[in-house]
Amino acid sequence: MQQFARVQTDKGIIPIILKGDTHLDLRPLVSDITPDAIAGGALSNVDTSRLSPINGDFTYLAPISGIRQIAATGFNYKKHIEEFKMKTPTEPEVFLKAITSLTGPSDPVSRGPNQGVKLDWETELTIVIGREAKDISVVEAPDYIFGYVCLNDVSDRATQVDAEGGQHLVRAKSRPTYTPIGPYLATGIDGMNVDVWTKLNGHYEQQGNTSDMLFGINEMVAYFSTHMALLPGDLIATGTPPGVGFGKNRFMAVGDVLECGISHLGAQRHEIVV
Repeated sequence: MQQFARVQTDKGIIPIILKGDTHLDLRPLVSDITPDAIAGGALSNVDTSRLSPINGDFTYLAPISGIRQIAATGFNYKKHIEEFKMKTPTEPEVFLKAITSLTGPSDPVSRGPNQGVKLDWETELTIVIGREAKDISVVEAPDYIFGYVCLNDVSDRATQVDAEGGQHLVRAKSRPTYTPIGPYLATGIDGMNVDVWTKLNGHYEQQGNTSDMLFGINEMVAYFSTHMALLPGDLIATGTPPGVGFGKNRFMAVGDVLECGISHLGAQRHEIVV
């Protein structure tokens, strides 16, 4: 396993690789962690022996710069499907989130000015594509996966479901700050066996494991590649475990603190603001 991140320092943005608790400067290898750096192979099996630690204070940023597409699926955990007493899907759902919704792992999440917002959390293991993929098979899929990040698919349930019960996923999930990612981008982990959790104001709301997924990682990459061209650095969010606010009729308010994390991918912390 290797863990990468991008950090803001008083000297600018620095791409780093973690070695234990030490943050090593990747700039001898890449100027930043971008789709081109991912596709070019510079971040594969990095030799850390000649890299130097960074000094001073820093803040984690989104771990990839220049992401071009955020794809996602929903209702992909069996217990989440049971929670909502839904019919089990026969194929993954495909939708997109706006790139402008991306934010970092410790940035505030803006609820928005509409007083009717019902702001919800959805912590999701998210696939990072390593090279262009079109019409690939499930067997081929692992060769197209670079790694994984933690993503919170923040959603406004008030605009997601209309009066007739219709779903409007893009408009509910695409406001600025509605897609925090990071802090780490990890490679070499088993995406089908990691713990996923969410806390609101210090209390656990979600605790699950990706082994409960209905459609596995490789299935989803192959399926998405038949409906869209996947590019290096693209994200595929894989759904969320049970415990979202919508099922409890409890939503986030200004002043709340949202935390979430996934094994090997670090933890996020966000204050909810207007």
